Amino acid sequence: MEALAAVSLAGNILQFVDTTKKLISTTRQISNLGARKENIELASLTRELQTWIKRVTPSEVEQGAQISEEEKSIRSLGAQCNEVANQLLGVLRKLEPKKSSGTLGQVEVFHKALLTEWKKGEVEALQARLERIGSNVQRLLASYDARRISEQLSQLEKENSRLQAHRGKDIESLGKHFGRIFDDLGKKLENESSRQQTMMALVGAATKGSRFAAEQMILEQFWFGAINDRHNDIRDAHRNTMEWIFETNKQRSPATFDEWLTSDDNVYWISGKPGSGKSTLMKFLCDNPQTLERLSIWAQSNRLVYASYFFWNAGRQELQKSHEGLLRSLVYQILRTCPDLIPQAYPDIWRLYFPSEDGSTKHNPKQSTTGNTISSTVDALLAVLRDICAAVVDLGSKICFFIDGLDEYYGEPTDMVELIRKLRSLPGVKMCLSSREWNEFEFEFGKDGTRKLYMQDFNRGDIVTYVHDTLTNDENYQDLEDRDTAGKALLDEIVEAANGVFLWVFLVVRSFREGLLNGDSITSLKRRLDTLPRDLNQYFERIILTDVAGFYRGQCAEMFSATLEGAEDIPLIAYWFMGEEDPDYALKLESKPLTPQQTNARFKAIKKRLIACCKGMLEVQHVASSSEETSYPSSILFNWKVNFLHRTVRDFLLLDETQDLLRRWYSPAFNPHECICRAALAQIKISPEESEYWAANHSPVAQLYRLFDHHCPAPKPE
Repeated sequence: MEALAAVSLAGNILQFVDTTKKLISTTRQISNLGARKENIELASLTRELQTWIKRVTPSEVEQGAQISEEEKSIRSLGAQCNEVANQLLGVLRKLEPKKSSGTLGQVEVFHKALLTEWKKGEVEALQARLERIGSNVQRLLASYDARRISEQLSQLEKENSRLQAHRGKDIESLGKHFGRIFDDLGKKLENESSRQQTMMALVGAATKGSRFAAEQMILEQFWFGAINDRHNDIRDAHRNTMEWIFETNKQRSPATFDEWLTSDDNVYWISGKPGSGKSTLMKFLCDNPQTLERLSIWAQSNRLVYASYFFWNAGRQELQKSHEGLLRSLVYQILRTCPDLIPQAYPDIWRLYFPSEDGSTKHNPKQSTTGNTISSTVDALLAVLRDICAAVVDLGSKICFFIDGLDEYYGEPTDMVELIRKLRSLPGVKMCLSSREWNEFEFEFGKDGTRKLYMQDFNRGDIVTYVHDTLTNDENYQDLEDRDTAGKALLDEIVEAANGVFLWVFLVVRSFREGLLNGDSITSLKRRLDTLPRDLNQYFERIILTDVAGFYRGQCAEMFSATLEGAEDIPLIAYWFMGEEDPDYALKLESKPLTPQQTNARFKAIKKRLIACCKGMLEVQHVASSSEETSYPSSILFNWKVNFLHRTVRDFLLLDETQDLLRRWYSPAFNPHECICRAALAQIKISPEESEYWAANHSPVAQLYRLFDHHCPAPKPE
């Protein structure tokens, strides 16, 4: 952050003023005796002025590039300053006595003294010109640097928002502080003491901004693009469900979780069948203010730090399902909440930014770093996490982790159990975990009957609420004559048949609403329920074999296969190109942005086609890594992406028999990687031309390029 370096560019104004005023003062002395001592000082100050002119003048830009009028003016004044400096140096060279002795030397000194008087008018003219130029430079530099610093602070705010770091108020306060300094800058240039005070204020403010920037650079090494994807993908709990987990005035909690939150016990385990709603409950707990209220009782008025991680076996990035991803996310969340701990967590890297500071404490991590790169090995992250937790406890805080989907870790369950044991040993930490009912997890976490729950034992009331709310509020259901008798019995039958699997209920209710739209009676709905499989895999098989029309099966297979193979979630608009018969369509496509009308039309069309081809097993989700992306005029092109309805859908599609079926449906020439490349290239060609869409790293088009590059086949050796 150039404008927020340890000494801000704004400080150049004051340094320039000091040099200019000293130079003017010394030029006045030249008319006295023309003494050699003063001449030497004047020459030195003149050369110093030239150095500052070079430093404060905006750098050169490439030929043809546009520069602001402000920068043009500063360059012009800089050139004028340099011209005055050269003239002064020329005068000084003429006034410098030559080395000589005896009578000739005395004559030379007398001659130079006389010459000094003759040059007095020229020096005074240069002095007046220098004062005039200096005043303009001060004014323009103040305006120029104020704008640049404002831009840098704006960038700090954007990065703070993207990284979700807790520096928003600090950056806002810093911006106001800079504003006050620049508002008063003109008044503070009159005397040396005021200039020094202003200089110190600028240096202090700039240093604080530099610290915020350094914090962001370190946090960036932990952050990864999919860090929040799984949490965002999970459906929110249906209204008025899952409240049973907390003790309220209206009910007594049937679970022991509410009690655990306020206790010193360090582990609680949430388990259950696939599709029973474990992840939905974990998201509900992470986002619910009642969770923090209960944990605050445990923290006993101390500061509470909490972090969450949602493993995602179907995730596109390895970090979404690995130990490294978990640990990076936990370290990142603690440090973004407590940024003042960053110098302590990574003192070696911090000293690269601030060499004079010593970030060491009694909790000094045995970190492994190369240059300014942080080691991401599991051992290094665990060591840092241990020291960070100890430092948090020293500050009087306590820590709670919510870790969902232990069974979605891509390694052995025993490795996951071992890592949890290490996390349990961290100072000041308690954890809420969730997983399927696997033997390894049952053995490790299921022994204490008061510190666990099985979702299927508690979600019956939620299923009742969801079924009745959804269907009784359906206009077509309300039109049924016998909804209050046979209809009520049918809804009760759905609840009984669910056996605690919420996903199955969701699919059944969706099927019922489709039947109601087609005019089904209660009797027809009863027959529909009787024919629906109770097993999820059998249900998915029925959907693709029975519900997907034969005409759409080829596209269905291609969409499923592309989604399975995608290195990232693929934008919905890219699916619009899938199914094109011409293999060169992306190469032939004209590079031309879509109009808003075309974009909206394609968005609506592909949503309908996705439903027709995949019958809800693939879902459209709004995904954006920052609020800035959401604000893009054409964000609809990039922020609506396609993912699986549930992990169980992906598991089903990966079964050998399902893969054999998909291969029979799509063309022998079909290749999912080539399909993704063509679709990504086509979407790049229709992307808007504005710079924000094409910027490096995190821009929408940059993500499409990465997707294309990942799936592009390597060239064959010649």
